[in-house]
Amino acid sequence: MNNKIMKTQNIIFSGLLWLSIVIITSGCETIWYNEFVIVNTTDHEIVITAYDVNGLSADKINYLEKILLNAKSSYSVLKTYGFHADDPGAFVSQEVDSVIIDFDNAMRITQVCNQILGSQCDFDRNIMNYNNSYDIVKTGRSSGQDEFRYTYTITEEDYNNASIIEGK
Repeated sequence: MNNKIMKTQNIIFSGLLWLSIVIITSGCETIWYNEFVIVNTTDHEIVITAYDVNGLSADKINYLEKILLNAKSSYSVLKTYGFHADDPGAFVSQEVDSVIIDFDNAMRITQVCNQILGSQCDFDRNIMNYNNSYDIVKTGRSSGQDEFRYTYTITEEDYNNASIIEGK
């Protein structure tokens, strides 16, 4: 009789231990990082201004972010993926759908996407579309996931293709 009780207690204890391990490990956060880089290879100071034009509030333009790049410099941001993930891309929000790139406050590139998310537009050199317009390199592995560096390079050719800012 005591053997039966001991076996039953062992089974119950084993089951509770297994259940506890499952609960504890399922609460673990799986996090990995991707790096988004914008490189300025030109001799010009660049200001990138990001907007949400097509967002929920169609009657106003929401300024989201400004990135300053000195000549021959870069901007880099690490974004969390997995549990409590950040919005993907180089900008603070994936809701960026329009970008102005100013060179020395004299020349300008304007990129406008008529979608809710600028990353959904597939036009040439779209700074908002990190999947198609960035160079992508695998940098490692963390939490069982591949990590990548997404690099968008602004070149002298971009400067030469920019328009003169009116009134300048």
